[in-house]
Parts: sequence; structure tokens; C-alpha cells
Amino acid sequence: MDIRKIFIVVIGLSLFFTGCKSTVTNSVTFKSIALGNMYVNFMGETFTIVPNGSKTVRNIPKGTYNYSTTYDIPSGITSVSLNGAVSGPVVMSADTKITVLYSSSIQGSGEQKNYIINASISSNDKVVTPTGP
Repeated sequence: MDIRKIFIVVIGLSLFFTGCKSTVTNSVTFKSIALGNMYVNFMGETFTIVPNGSKTVRNIPKGTYNYSTTYDIPSGITSVSLNGAVSGPVVMSADTKITVLYSSSIQGSGEQKNYIINASISSNDKVVTPTGP
């Protein structure tokens, strides 16, 4: 074998072995500081997130996964408003960490009280956002 062929094989093997991980480190954490329980449906399972609680799902393969959220309504509430990332897709790349944070508030008084649920999502993935034309 000539030296160039050996060099190409060695480089190819080194790229192959350094580019392949044996473990998946992707995770999604659902955290709640809302007043009531949140119920998250994700990857075929439903998790109960109690107030000030969290649930982390680890070792998620690369891909796009959907989640949805239902919730308990505190007594005395007459209406509910939802804001933000209460449901939607999460995209898992290499070493992705995502957090979905639920919070809530009550607006109004007397017989008219609105329970407002907010959900925000953050990720460690680098996102390039255009800033202008």
C-alpha cells in the first residue's frame, strides 16, 4: 500500500471514531412554579409536575418530538388564559438541553378570576437569528 492510501484510511478511521458518541446526552426538563399541577404528555408518557417541581427526560435520541400540557385549575377560577410554549415541538441535536418553565398568576377579584398560565422554553443550542436585511 502506498503511504497516501494509509494516510487516508487513518484519517477516515479517526474521524469516524471521534465523530461517533456511544452515549446520548440530550435532555428536556419541565419545571413548574405555577399554582397548580401541570401534566405533560411527552414521548408517549404523561408526567405530573407539581408546583415547584420538575421532571427531566434524559437520553433522548436526535429528532423532533412534540409535547403538550394540561393543567389543574385552582378553585374559584372562572376563566383560563394560556401564553407561550404550552405545547409544541422540541428539536434534539447533539448534546441538546431544553427547559420548559411553567408559571401562573391569577388576575381579577370577586366572582371574576382569570388563571393565567405562562410557559417559556429555552435551549442550549446555538440559534442564528438575522438582525437585519
